[in-house]
Amino acid sequence: MLDWSQFVFMPGIRQALKQLSNLGLPMIVISNQAAVGKDLLTLAGLREITNRMYQALAADGTFLSATYYCPHTPDEGCTCRKPKPGLLYRAAENFDIDLSRSIFIGDSHTDVEAARAAGCASVFLGSGIGPQSTSPTETLTADSVASLFSLVAKYLQRTERV
Repeated sequence: MLDWSQFVFMPGIRQALKQLSNLGLPMIVISNQAAVGKDLLTLAGLREITNRMYQALAADGTFLSATYYCPHTPDEGCTCRKPKPGLLYRAAENFDIDLSRSIFIGDSHTDVEAARAAGCASVFLGSGIGPQSTSPTETLTADSVASLFSLVAKYLQRTERV
């Protein structure tokens, strides 16, 4: 995605994010954006896309707490590019988040790996990764975006008892 005209929300995700925002917890976007490192997209262009995403979600009554991007290409070996957990650690520090009681929702194997490396649970939206359970992290699969809220709510209730 190199400009707003190419941006597409995953079907059902706006409604799911609106439901999740009712939990009153920080909702943070963490994304690899190698197009910046490849000079296909400027930082200003990325900020414009991000601002328009924020505006679209705000129109739904959904407000994100922050957005963290890794602009590096995979061969740069940075610590912020998923599957490395650098951006998750930065967000946790900035927002005083206990990653062991957090859920990272993603649509790629690097999202699941980053969550595991950071010690938090993950919800995988998509296909290709089956349900797994490891300690201290857990990968939960959502049958659809519509089931996302109930899956996250059940997980959070379970971790509150621990």
